[in-house]
Amino acid sequence: MQKPPFPADRGSRERDVAPEWAPTRPLEGPATAIMHGEADGTGSHDIGRPVGDNVWELFVSCDAAEALRLQFSHRASRHIALHDLGDIHSRQLLRQFGAWGCSPVQRLVIRQQGYGTTLASIEYVSFLAEGGETVRIYSTAVDSTPAAQQSVARVLLEMSQASIVLLGEMGGQHCANALRSTLQYVHAAGWTCPNLLVLPFGAQAAAAAAAQCNQVVQRPGLLLRAAPTPARPADAWNYILGFWQKNHMRGRLAAPARAERNELPPLTLDLPPAPGSGTLPVSAPMPLPAATALSTAPAPGTGLSAALSTYLRLVSGLAGLQACCIFDIDQGTALAHAGSTPSATQLAQQGAALFRAQHLARLAMSLAEPTQEMLLSSERHHQVVRPLPGDRRLALHCVFERSKTNQSLIRFQLQKLDAWLKRQPA
Repeated sequence: MQKPPFPADRGSRERDVAPEWAPTRPLEGPATAIMHGEADGTGSHDIGRPVGDNVWELFVSCDAAEALRLQFSHRASRHIALHDLGDIHSRQLLRQFGAWGCSPVQRLVIRQQGYGTTLASIEYVSFLAEGGETVRIYSTAVDSTPAAQQSVARVLLEMSQASIVLLGEMGGQHCANALRSTLQYVHAAGWTCPNLLVLPFGAQAAAAAAAQCNQVVQRPGLLLRAAPTPARPADAWNYILGFWQKNHMRGRLAAPARAERNELPPLTLDLPPAPGSGTLPVSAPMPLPAATALSTAPAPGTGLSAALSTYLRLVSGLAGLQACCIFDIDQGTALAHAGSTPSATQLAQQGAALFRAQHLARLAMSLAEPTQEMLLSSERHHQVVRPLPGDRRLALHCVFERSKTNQSLIRFQLQKLDAWLKRQPA
């Protein structure tokens, strides 16, 4: 019997079998290969290489999340991420988006180099936006281990140009709690996504979306919106496409400031020593830029104490403050004012009106409680109205620029100042 021919050496044998098992062959080099358009015959936006109908394969020597981060960073990816909370809607929507001009659902399979083990499988579609840009829409419902699924989902959200949170119906307070926890992702150091839309599916989800989007402490520069509940898949597509068309040119977020990473800076007070204490304040004075210095102007004839004058001066130095006022709650008259607009009269009158409305609302609900602090937020401002410690007849009304501070930092600093004011002699 004639022996079958064999290659003369090992190298020729490897060349003969390479096309058959090359996709799982160990490669030397970086953790994840960056494929270029002309080199692999694909478009420059594609990650990995095609291995079948609508299936792409990427071999890596690191974990799936890190590989995806490297790919997105190299390509400056401008994708959309669909993230499910509650029911799984994202995969179903991807399949329905094909009816409105998107590609068929494609799948990116991330495998471990040398072994071919599947680390993660991600589904996405693409559409052609204005200007000829190809935009990918990824689902964060990743097929992987629970830990890897969470890590990959975070990368998809953090490095997207627009993140869409699909909020399903959950009983009780679960909708609000789940959304609140997810929105805390925006404070992560790696979060650069500038646009976030909450798309609710149901009445409870819509109420939670509206409430949380108004209360959440936002990153400066982050656009956060809540959409109406879509009645059909076409409405969901219209909301997502409209949100993209309006906001896709907004720039990426910068790295979060120290205070926004839940590391609140210490409040430094430039205070005179208390009478008879013989001690000096430990903290150094908090510097105020000369261009934005605010002057404190007591109202004529009010006889504001030295402690309250110092208190208002310190409040006027807080980050983002636009105007503040100490006023008499019962009379609605200003005792001292700092900053620009609104004026002392406006702050005093409207602050007193807010306290009256709060009192009437508590009476209607049979809530026998004293006047409490109120913190209101709009698209551009935070507004704080709060009684002064030690004298419930007086109150502080402040207006802050929302782009320069956040609710948590405002309350923390005001509470520190309240503690100082309580220690001052009457």
